Amino acid sequence: MTITPHFFAGAAIANLTDNVLVAFLLGFFLHFVLDALPHVDPGTFNEIKIPLIDFELEFPEGKRDKPWPRWIYYFAITEFLIVVTTFFFLFHHRANFTILSAGAFGGIFVDILDNPIFRFILKLPVFRQIHWLHHRVHHDLDPKKWYWGLPVQLIIIGVSLWVLLK
Repeated sequence: MTITPHFFAGAAIANLTDNVLVAFLLGFFLHFVLDALPHVDPGTFNEIKIPLIDFELEFPEGKRDKPWPRWIYYFAITEFLIVVTTFFFLFHHRANFTILSAGAFGGIFVDILDNPIFRFILKLPVFRQIHWLHHRVHHDLDPKKWYWGLPVQLIIIGVSLWVLLK
């Protein structure tokens, strides 16, 4: 799933609490639920799993980590900048902006860990298990059926924004 639904859903679920840590954890755990749904992301079209790492993880069906093509970095950075800017302009005035931000950050934290810049962290016990779980629950769509994942993401974004704006 791309950054946008994870980010906004994490912020939306953070509305359930007034505690920064709980908001982060709600967004964090929601990430796994959302990734279990059919969705489209850059990996749908590239048969990539997560960037190259220096150690073996037990992936199902013999799948292995591969390096990301350059366009994925451009896509992710651009999407992140647009989402964070939009989020800031829409919600910076809210009294619970810090809580919403913690939930949003929790929503994308798992994907941040899977970024090649932080791959050294994946050697640490807890982070290694998070990475493994992320791949176990991740729903990989067939590239020919990418269109099944798009409505799911649009609905998640729409419902999240509705919750945040009401």
